[in-house]
Amino acid sequence: MHAHLTLSEYGQFIGVTSECLTVKHEGFIREYPLNRLKSVQVAKRGVSFSSDVIIACANRGIKFFIQDFKNEIIASISGTQQHAVVRVRQNQFEFIKTIKVATLSASVIEGKIKNQRATLLYFKKYHQHHKAIIDTTAEQLNSILTQIKYRKWKNFNQWNEILLGLEGCAAAQYWQCLVACDLMPNDFKNRIGRQAQDVGNKALNYGYAILTSYIWNALLNAGLEPYCGFFHTQRAGKPSLVLDMMEEYRAWVVDRNIIKLRTQLNGKSDLTPAIKKKIITGIHKTFNTKYHYKKRKMRLESILQRQVYHLSGHFSDDKKYKSYRFRW
Repeated sequence: MHAHLTLSEYGQFIGVTSECLTVKHEGFIREYPLNRLKSVQVAKRGVSFSSDVIIACANRGIKFFIQDFKNEIIASISGTQQHAVVRVRQNQFEFIKTIKVATLSASVIEGKIKNQRATLLYFKKYHQHHKAIIDTTAEQLNSILTQIKYRKWKNFNQWNEILLGLEGCAAAQYWQCLVACDLMPNDFKNRIGRQAQDVGNKALNYGYAILTSYIWNALLNAGLEPYCGFFHTQRAGKPSLVLDMMEEYRAWVVDRNIIKLRTQLNGKSDLTPAIKKKIITGIHKTFNTKYHYKKRKMRLESILQRQVYHLSGHFSDDKKYKSYRFRW
């Protein structure tokens, strides 16, 4: 099943034949049934496509994303057959004007830190010689979680700055632990976003771009506005709600897959096509894996979509949003 198609090689051409998308590259042709696709992501310059592709995707509700050389999505194309969007977005816009955003943001960051902790404990099983370092970091993260949990966020005028500080402190301890335990590529020293020169950060940024398309797709399905977030600063061209919702999935979905590829990344200065394909495959596989959710097991992609619907309900006071926590 190819629910999400990612194109990552220069010279690929996407066309339409009958009820399939066709991808041509170096004399080879692969077909992907349109009725099985949910999104298409162009993650490389030099990939071309016809207008027929856009029409076929739009008519079937398939989202089409284009990524730039900085691994950031710069275009999102979707059809016009969205329903009940206006009221959903009105609720969203009204919600972010209230102090309720403080409690919601705290819940999301709490979920992010818990999933960072779960990722560390997951690898402790295979790296018992680093058990002491991982256990110490897990306790440090627990201490930060306690601070978040017992604060009355609605009583703080500077809740955003305080929460950003706690999130930053947790992130620093998390990445330091990964470096100390040799769980990242050997050129990785600390987390860098744009303009990263080391292959470890390049791999993380590439993985986060793939994750972005999943989050964006789920938000559009729910009728939410991707550029109107509740925690990240809103500015032109910044998909703040996408970034907000990514937080709780970064560690388990992306970091964990990059850690598994660290030996293949050692000694490299850039991402090869083969490594990019492995990152894409790993993330797609993670979203296709079943996890426990409300007393049943579901594919992570379905869990994500349900979580986004819960978020939409939270904006309208119909449901209470609770971050999804992974179990190691």
